[in-house]
Amino acid sequence: MKFFGIPVRRKCCFYCWYIFVLFSFLYYSGLQEYLFAWSYSRHYIHWGPEESLQTLISQMQIREASGVKPINEFSYPFTFIYQEKCRSKEPIRLMYIVKSAMHNFENREMIRNTWGYENKYIDVSIRTVFLLGYDFDSPDLQIKVEKEANTHKDIIQAEFIDSYYNNTLKAMMGLHWAFHYCENVKYFFFVDDDYYISTRNVLRFLRSPLNYPKYLEKFVASAVNEYQDQLYAGFVFNNVSPIRWYFSKWYVPLSEYPYSHWPTYVTAGAYVLSRKSLVNLYYASLFTKFFRFDDIFLGMAAKKAGIKPVHHNEFHFDKKPYSLEGYKWVIASHGFADPVQLLNAYNEQRSAGNA
Repeated sequence: MKFFGIPVRRKCCFYCWYIFVLFSFLYYSGLQEYLFAWSYSRHYIHWGPEESLQTLISQMQIREASGVKPINEFSYPFTFIYQEKCRSKEPIRLMYIVKSAMHNFENREMIRNTWGYENKYIDVSIRTVFLLGYDFDSPDLQIKVEKEANTHKDIIQAEFIDSYYNNTLKAMMGLHWAFHYCENVKYFFFVDDDYYISTRNVLRFLRSPLNYPKYLEKFVASAVNEYQDQLYAGFVFNNVSPIRWYFSKWYVPLSEYPYSHWPTYVTAGAYVLSRKSLVNLYYASLFTKFFRFDDIFLGMAAKKAGIKPVHHNEFHFDKKPYSLEGYKWVIASHGFADPVQLLNAYNEQRSAGNA
């Protein structure tokens, strides 16, 4: 039997193939998920209890039996905790909290000898610690980590699997540790172990976050080294949509997150928090459902806490092409997984007075 000269069976096969290709495209491209996502501006509600954060904190502090209980506490046991890193007669100006993979021994050693060096300034107290997870299948690796921890006493390790999708756990561990043991620290700089950091520029930025580096170029005498009470700063993303493409590393289905856009968030590779902001972010994280992307999770918690992130272009979430002059004002730049490359950049910038 033919239909307009085309065998009916062949025509049916053609239409079936066309429909299959169309639906496959819609599914794997995520186009239908973009179309059916709920409007963030109209429908977003907090990823956890709806009560105000202050109400939740008050209930916790007075141990109110009928109060809403935290839904996302960090409960993994610590292997190394070294709370003495935060002990000091004088306030600690800056604490580097470096998120590191267990096997990155060379990266950690290079950081200790470059931007994480604690005795760089006589009059500014700086500390550096490294956050590690655990590899239950590599006892030899753990032995090496234990030796490193006993030597340097700067390893903070907890017993959860050290993997990319557990970076949120690592962020929670850092908030938990800093909240409970570091009341004497003014600023906390969370950073991955493949970053170049200029400690000199970090301290300059903290003197006047909204005016850096302009105040250095024109009004050096007027810069005041005041404590920024509420600060959460880094490279900020606004009005960004989740990736719905099925094969992406960062694919997020509607079933996991139904909204059209993310809350405003700071890329998790490098960000700085004042003590007050860290405390508020810690409490908010206790009442924010776990989310596998740490920067999104922290963005949700910051929104709950009413913290408005501060954006600065000198936090580079991608690697900024290196040059001596181009890195003069850089605070942080991704892309320095090679310890030798980090050392070369640091030494050149330090010689120029920029690090």
